[in-house]
Amino acid sequence: MEADVFVGRETELADVSALLERVRHVTLTGPAGVGKTCLALRLAGTLESAFPGGVHVVELSEAPADLDSLAETLADAVGVRGRPGTPALRALVDAFLTRRTLLVLDTCDRVVGIAGILVGLLLRSVEGLRVLTTSRQRLGLPGEHLYPVGGLPDADAVRLITALAGDRLGGTDPAELCQRLDNLPLAIRLAVADGAPGAPGDQGTPGGGTLDGLAAALDGRLVSTAGLAAFDGHVTSPDELATTLEGRTIPAAEREIHEERTGATPRGRAVAPRRHSSMRVALGWSHELCTPQERLLWARASVFAGTFDIEAAEEVCAGGALAVKDVLDGLLGLLDKSVLAREEGEGGVRYRLLNTVREFGVVWLERLGETDEIQRRHRDHFLALSARAEMSWQGRQLEWYRRLVLECGNMRGAIEYCYSRPAEYRKGLDLVGNLWFLWACCGMQAPGDDLLQRGLDLDHTPSPERVKALWVHAWVSIQRGDLERAERILTECAAEDSDGYATAYVSQFQAHLAVVRGDVVEALRLIKHARVRHRSTGNVFPGFLPTYTVVATAMMLADHHDQAVAVLLEGRELCESCGDYWTLIRLDLLLAQAEHALGNTASAVEFARASLRGARLFGDSISLMEALEVSVVIAEAGADDTFAAVMFGASRAAWKDAGVPPSRSPMIASRIRGAELRLRGRLGRAEFDRLEARGGSISLRDAVEHALQGELS
Repeated sequence: MEADVFVGRETELADVSALLERVRHVTLTGPAGVGKTCLALRLAGTLESAFPGGVHVVELSEAPADLDSLAETLADAVGVRGRPGTPALRALVDAFLTRRTLLVLDTCDRVVGIAGILVGLLLRSVEGLRVLTTSRQRLGLPGEHLYPVGGLPDADAVRLITALAGDRLGGTDPAELCQRLDNLPLAIRLAVADGAPGAPGDQGTPGGGTLDGLAAALDGRLVSTAGLAAFDGHVTSPDELATTLEGRTIPAAEREIHEERTGATPRGRAVAPRRHSSMRVALGWSHELCTPQERLLWARASVFAGTFDIEAAEEVCAGGALAVKDVLDGLLGLLDKSVLAREEGEGGVRYRLLNTVREFGVVWLERLGETDEIQRRHRDHFLALSARAEMSWQGRQLEWYRRLVLECGNMRGAIEYCYSRPAEYRKGLDLVGNLWFLWACCGMQAPGDDLLQRGLDLDHTPSPERVKALWVHAWVSIQRGDLERAERILTECAAEDSDGYATAYVSQFQAHLAVVRGDVVEALRLIKHARVRHRSTGNVFPGFLPTYTVVATAMMLADHHDQAVAVLLEGRELCESCGDYWTLIRLDLLLAQAEHALGNTASAVEFARASLRGARLFGDSISLMEALEVSVVIAEAGADDTFAAVMFGASRAAWKDAGVPPSRSPMIASRIRGAELRLRGRLGRAEFDRLEARGGSISLRDAVEHALQGELS
């Protein structure tokens, strides 16, 4: 492996160079392994000509933690020799006074307070001095400009791993591996080293000398369970770090710390190389910088997958030595030390642990003996959140969609916790059933299908939770075009529903299946039964309002388009008054078809675009693809052949990517086939194929934008 490979960072190099022209002190911050040192060294090399007094790089990982000794260390490193009796600080000032100089202080973490004092004194005394520091936390000086360094952009991360691994990548997807490694340069280098022939730890790695299978074996490799508390000699007391926050000792950790510090390896384990030779040591260094409460919060927060908010952190992580009132301070402390990342968007402020940082916390949580307790608290929090979302979904659909999209990783983690414990299977079914709106309405049919099927396979005991999961699964199966399975599930649901809770849903979805089969009479009989039941129980959504789509579709199949429009407009008015904006998407889609059949092209276009706009807000890919097909039908009827053929190709490619049968609506299916045949006839086979291929190269998102604009860019 070529250790000196440097990839990307053009933006960072330009930004920091420009900053040093305007300000006198810049600190590069960021998590362990992000490449702060490499970036600082590359900057030092590129800036030599701009500093006649020289560019001095001083590494402070082993520096003493008092001001006088640190000044002497710095003076020795830059080659300053003062007169006998002259303090080292005075000698440094005298040496830097005459010419413009750049001082690069690398790895200030352990001496951040003293380094800040020394830098402050030097900057006040020497006008021409510029200082670039690297640290996981700010030095805290007035005038200090923080420049956060993040992981590499995806393309640069792939370039780095490809340059380091070469043909040893084998069948490993470099982009996926880099993503799991948070695109951190150090983690990528270590992954390549782990996959190298004869590399330590390569024994038993699938692939034997390549990176094949490394992603599957990655868990537990970046953060070794051995020596987690070893900080390469930066620990003053093994007993101190082997003691948990609540007074419990971890003898194994104490032994490992001692082994790492003294070099003793009774089990024949090799001594870890110094400092950033492994992510374990790099993260251990960050761990040492944290307060006891911050360390406990780090371990407990490792239960979160993806991002989390302050409410979740307080409910899941507080307890014992970490009071609820201390959680926010702990989060801010971890932010300051580059352990946590902060993200702000429509969902408010959220926090994230990088994968590598999270894995470190996972092992410490296990050592504290709190894994099951914290996972249970995590499950309880997200089960309660899913119930709140379901209860208030009708009037706050977009709000809950936007929030829960951010919680998908945590919801899945909570479900997986339940599925791994037989006593918790029913709660897992409860949670996955509560999230029916994500699976059926928000473009998440595939993961919902998987989670519903797995939960139902695990727990065969009849229960309200299982009955609910069955009708939700039938709905998702209809969305995915698996009509035979939906029929079987509805039969099973009816058989297990001894209390009649799901009777209306069974009738509702059986009516949907009848419509797809073209059985108008049966569809209307079943949907009437469902509407009566839903109305009697006050179930507006997902019960009563979506039944309008079945009634209107049946009328359109019977060529009663005027009546269908009247029904759809009535349903539309009710949806708007109730805040059911998702059903509105489906009603608008049907209105576009009905108005088109009546020859009202302008209205058809208006409703098709309204459906596209609504579906885009919810990420509802099924509705987006159906609305694209309706747009094709309308454009073809208006002889807009180029646009229609391109959109046909885009919609067909989107269905293929989604892995579900296209044109599951019988009306859309017949009309899209007719439009295709007429387009082929007018354009000719070669031109149609060319335009269809052009559409196939357009993403669903871009195709929707073209359809909304009514033209191709």
